[in-house]
Amino acid sequence: MAQFAGILNSLANRAWALAPGAHTSLQGRAVKLVAHRGAHSAGGAVENTLAAFELCQELGVWGIELDIRLTSDGEPVIHHDPHCGRLFGAADRVIAEHSFASLRTAIPEIPHLDEVLNRFGGQLHLMLEIKESWRQRPEFPACVMRYLAELEPERDYHLLSLVPDDLEGFRDVPRPAFVDVAWMNAGAIIRRNLELGHGAVAGSFALLNTSRIRQLQEAGKRVGTGFVETGGALRREVYRGADWIFTDYAARLQPLLAVQG
Repeated sequence: MAQFAGILNSLANRAWALAPGAHTSLQGRAVKLVAHRGAHSAGGAVENTLAAFELCQELGVWGIELDIRLTSDGEPVIHHDPHCGRLFGAADRVIAEHSFASLRTAIPEIPHLDEVLNRFGGQLHLMLEIKESWRQRPEFPACVMRYLAELEPERDYHLLSLVPDDLEGFRDVPRPAFVDVAWMNAGAIIRRNLELGHGAVAGSFALLNTSRIRQLQEAGKRVGTGFVETGGALRREVYRGADWIFTDYAARLQPLLAVQG
């Protein structure tokens, strides 16, 4: 499924590069590029690792998206999948079933949230995706928030989720800092976002069409679109007024912003 979605996204990028606005100048624009799971498509860095985030910092990328899961003893770590098979060949190592100490021993590349905050907090904007529900793990919000206490919501970080209700457990975070992520359900996510009063919606640029972007912005919401792969698609999203532009190719696109052409 993920591979099929990737193919569709690449095809959409090619089409977007020919669409109106694809030649928009970036001169003088403060484009907020967000590296999805860090800069993992270049330099051999593994996604959601300190190396992938360090490369973003070196490139001057505005923000990084990263995924949070809890270990069995309630420590927040940065990893997208529930297990470690896809990236580290350890499918039997399920994050929620192992303590942080055992996980660190087996796979030291998986960072603790505190390590990320100590190195990048306040320097890179953090788009923190919540990968588990507080309804199944009531301790989740407190385990995460104890590390975010020194950062300011909206200015330093946002919380993201594919399930808007999963953000409702974070009662100490203001709603403008919540980002509801759409997959193939953009219409339903937008309706839920408006009902809950969350601050933003993010999703595929092909599904968040211009009318939906306008609807959200007229309601005072912010909008993130992705996943951009080409310079033309990047310019198109700038032209459409996206607040944040997500990409798996930060190392390819960030230099275009430095040139400002």
